[in-house]
Amino acid sequence: MNVFRSLGGLIWGNSSNPELVQISSGQFYVYKSTSTRQRTKECIYIDSMATIRRTSQAHQFVLAINRVFEEGEESLQQDEEQELDDEKVFLIDEAMRFKRGLSAGATTFTWVSLSTENAGLEYEFVCDEESTVFTVNNFEITVYQCMYERKHQKSHFSAEEADIMKFQISPTITAAEPKTSTKHTPQTSATNKGKSVSTNKNKDDDGDAYQIEKPALRDVPTVYDGVAEAEGELNLYDPRTNLFMTQAENVRCQLLRTTNFTYWLVVLAKDGKQQLAQPLEPRMNPVFSQANRSFIWNYFDEQHNVYSWLIRFPTDGVLSEFQSVYGQCMYETLNQQSWSKISTEDQEYMIKTYQDDVEANENDEEEEEEEEEEEHSNDDDQSEYEDDEEEDEEEEQVSFKQDPSKNSLLAVGYKDRSFVVRGNKIGVFKHADRERLDFSTTIKNIADSKGKEINPSRVVLHEQDRSMVLMDPRNLDTAYKMDLEYGKVVEEWSMPGTSGVINLIGDSKYSHLTDNKTMVGHSHNAMFRVDPRLSGSKIAQAEFKQYAKGNDFTSIVTTDNGSVALAGSKGEVKLFNVIGKNAKTALPGIGDPIIGIDVTGNGRYVIATCKTYLMLIDVLNPENKKLGFDASFPAKDKPKCIKLQLRPEHVAAMKQAVSFTPARFNTGQNEEEKTIVTSTGSYVITWNFRRVKNGHYEYQIKQYGDDVVDNNFKYGQDRSIIVALPNDVTALPRRNMTSPTEAFKPKKA
Repeated sequence: MNVFRSLGGLIWGNSSNPELVQISSGQFYVYKSTSTRQRTKECIYIDSMATIRRTSQAHQFVLAINRVFEEGEESLQQDEEQELDDEKVFLIDEAMRFKRGLSAGATTFTWVSLSTENAGLEYEFVCDEESTVFTVNNFEITVYQCMYERKHQKSHFSAEEADIMKFQISPTITAAEPKTSTKHTPQTSATNKGKSVSTNKNKDDDGDAYQIEKPALRDVPTVYDGVAEAEGELNLYDPRTNLFMTQAENVRCQLLRTTNFTYWLVVLAKDGKQQLAQPLEPRMNPVFSQANRSFIWNYFDEQHNVYSWLIRFPTDGVLSEFQSVYGQCMYETLNQQSWSKISTEDQEYMIKTYQDDVEANENDEEEEEEEEEEEHSNDDDQSEYEDDEEEDEEEEQVSFKQDPSKNSLLAVGYKDRSFVVRGNKIGVFKHADRERLDFSTTIKNIADSKGKEINPSRVVLHEQDRSMVLMDPRNLDTAYKMDLEYGKVVEEWSMPGTSGVINLIGDSKYSHLTDNKTMVGHSHNAMFRVDPRLSGSKIAQAEFKQYAKGNDFTSIVTTDNGSVALAGSKGEVKLFNVIGKNAKTALPGIGDPIIGIDVTGNGRYVIATCKTYLMLIDVLNPENKKLGFDASFPAKDKPKCIKLQLRPEHVAAMKQAVSFTPARFNTGQNEEEKTIVTSTGSYVITWNFRRVKNGHYEYQIKQYGDDVVDNNFKYGQDRSIIVALPNDVTALPRRNMTSPTEAFKPKKA
């Protein structure tokens, strides 16, 4: 049973499908009484499947047991003298005394026939070991829901859980040593990312016992539909030891649907006591580890404290099934639409994106000889806020730093300058020796031709860094060209008919290194070329394209040859080789808005930034060796998408939710992209791009004393990162970054 595909109508949602739930493999038996009053157990079908079906009558359902034939077996049966029925059907009613049990370690379901012919006969279906906890639990609950509807002649959706569970009869155990394939002894000493998962008998450095702080419990919605359930071991991250500590064994991890497109994650102890509950949301930052059979995520309490939980599942199959269901629930949460409404090809693309969550192995940090050769052997370590300037700062620099506005935008030039926007001022900083930034000057009182103040919301360097194009958030139909030598706006470009320009960028990735005049822009649902040499409107009408209203573009980027990637608010990415035409390739999104996008110069790799993760997409078609910019991918062969994210336990150590700034590759003509940089909160984050392509997703971090506004590489290399803080701008040598393990190492008193 492919749970992920069927969840759009799971279990009751698709009224056109007569089948509600199915256990695909098991044995079917009947109990009979002999003349000596002994009960015998006879096998009816050695291989069968159990299905709960709707009937043509409202609120009436049947349990059908079908014989499963192996290849050639059905034709052989026709030659036998006695033929067996291939299907047994039972009306689902409270009187059938449906009961779950255990027999020799296997999950069983028993019930009594209500038909006149076989009245009183007891039947048993024994589930195969491959049947997951999720499947058998859903099967059992669905039977009780059917009983409720038959008894009350109304839908069970408005019923309380207690009303449904009244039909449950205590389970029976018919084996001396009961165990099921879904309950395993917890591996309390197993490692997770080099960190042992230990019991919760915690001791500090002095040997004193202490308890891990747990979040307060939440009230769970009382009206819900069970979607998935799996058993496992619950662990909580302990920041004092950097370990996950076992909190409860044999917990029930449930996904519940409370209303349309709203889901909750609830974990219950063996006795039914709640361990935790939270609605599904993007901040959960989920990571699934096949190697450790674990699901790790973040929990935020009402005071915004951050915790990291881990559930270790007993088998690969249980993890895979739960992961698939979780992915679909999250899709419906983010998009507020049914999973069944998207194409099968798009479903498969998103399934692979969720299933490609791979752990970062911090113990696998290889030395990179090429980088070592590039490093200056005489470079000294720098502090977080290295300041080699004279004690008596120039009055202009003091004035810039003391401005009540905060730094908001960063533009790194290809020559030796970086520009930081602060209110209606721009601070200019020179790239000095030893990876230092020196204050150069301030461009003050940015204003249009009428003297109206401009506080830029977007800035783009232009014409060999001699100019800067500004966007004013109060007038998105106009762009302003500033001459950086004079520090004045010298041109105003009118762009009517776009419903507001969101972004302007160069015609190609490195067009700002040339005297090229034209640019590319987009609004929420249009893309166009801007030519400032035109009179009146600066939009080249021949290269203007308005797209369907469903599009909501948020970010744009160009390649070396001028191909364009557009990203949207639902996470979709569209690739164009001509402006004013339809996209060659359209890649669906998971549902999170893309807030920034970048591309390698050759156009092969696109990196899209969402709030809590990055998507790295290889858009080279391995079959025809063409890029997605130039030719569409076959519907069933979309490109590979790698999801880069921070580990939930690191987020817990950071003590704040992830909110990435737009990720970027290092830049430079004829310079290979080697590193990816972004930031969240007070942390700068980098991934080694070359290692990511080889499946190694570890990252390095650097913390500052204030939130990072923006960051980007110094042009032409990846050794130095320019970092803008609310009240400062600095250069960060990448060698000063460390692994999260080192950064969050418990501090000894």
